[in-house]
Amino acid sequence: MSQNQEKPRKLLEMHEEEKVKKPFLTDKVKKEIREWIISLLTAVVAVLIIRAFLFTIIRVDGPSMMNTLHDGDRLYVNVLDMKMNGPERFDVVILHYPGRSEQFVKRVIGLPGDTIEVKEGTLYVNGEAMEEEFLSADRTARFSKSANNIPAILVPEGQYFVMGDNRDNSNDSRNVGFIAEDMFVGKVRYIIWPFSRIGEVPGSEVYAE
Repeated sequence: MSQNQEKPRKLLEMHEEEKVKKPFLTDKVKKEIREWIISLLTAVVAVLIIRAFLFTIIRVDGPSMMNTLHDGDRLYVNVLDMKMNGPERFDVVILHYPGRSEQFVKRVIGLPGDTIEVKEGTLYVNGEAMEEEFLSADRTARFSKSANNIPAILVPEGQYFVMGDNRDNSNDSRNVGFIAEDMFVGKVRYIIWPFSRIGEVPGSEVYAE
């Protein structure tokens, strides 16, 4: 074989070797990908920590807290306050029901050891009538129906009694029973959306004993 025939073949083999050796991703691209992955994971972990220990944002779904909260309201929920202080009377809270994973928004009515009673629409705690200023007058008038009465009931230790402010249309402790402290997620402090409803939600800072 002549030298002229061997030379092109060697050049072709060299080009093929160069193509094989060329990396799919350059070191610079790999570094950028690693940085993006680390940044994304850091952000995810930060969000999980914030939601678990500091605060979270919840959307109201349903009318059970009317007129205090409206369907579709976005709420700022203080998780840290719940972990540090626990549920307090008349707090608006986010919680789970026993055996259910969904989150619900209700108001804390009865604390451990309380005796709860509702007569003709009036709430009594340990025999004392409560002035529930957070309830609208039109709804309070309807709560006087006998169907909304609750005979005197003792809240067990370590348990709480919750109700929705819209008491003639709320699935709460009257149906699901008492709520253990570890079922509470956080305290609702502010409505943050829609813009026309931004403001503080009446709760334990006003009505606490």
